[in-house]
Amino acid sequence: MQTDLDNLKSQLPPELESRGFVVFHGLARADDENGVVMWDAAQRPDYPKFLDCAAKLGVKVIVLNTRPFETATIEDLQDELESLDLPPSERRELERRLKALKPYTGFTANLEMSFDHNGTVYVYEVRSEFMNEFLSIMAEVDAGIFPGGNFEEDDDPDTNPGGGFFSRN
Repeated sequence: MQTDLDNLKSQLPPELESRGFVVFHGLARADDENGVVMWDAAQRPDYPKFLDCAAKLGVKVIVLNTRPFETATIEDLQDELESLDLPPSERRELERRLKALKPYTGFTANLEMSFDHNGTVYVYEVRSEFMNEFLSIMAEVDAGIFPGGNFEEDDDPDTNPGGGFFSRN
């Protein structure tokens, strides 16, 4: 079942306030590198449990962040795709997948709630299915891996996890 993030986005502020939380509309914090613990939204998508946890810890402020899916996001990836030297069939497939995402522009792509407790940031984050598809396309373009199984060689030993060495063990 697809999460309706636009509906959740409108439901959350009144629900948070009814639970006694102060809603702070802040920046995304899941990308922070230090002291972040992610809620397992895939196994436990029930956000009220996340809020119950915050309440039991005595948290008063919930940071809420939502991100819309923007046309510029698709256009930026399209520009990156155009700069790659791809076989026409692979380029068409990636372009087709990107074009299929255009109707979702303006909709909520990500929703994140977070709180601080004892120096740690606790984060609940969900993404729409269309955002997951966009990220999949982006990963393929960034990694140089395409549907036909081709890839761009990267001879830089600093980016090769094996460091250019192999073992026969």
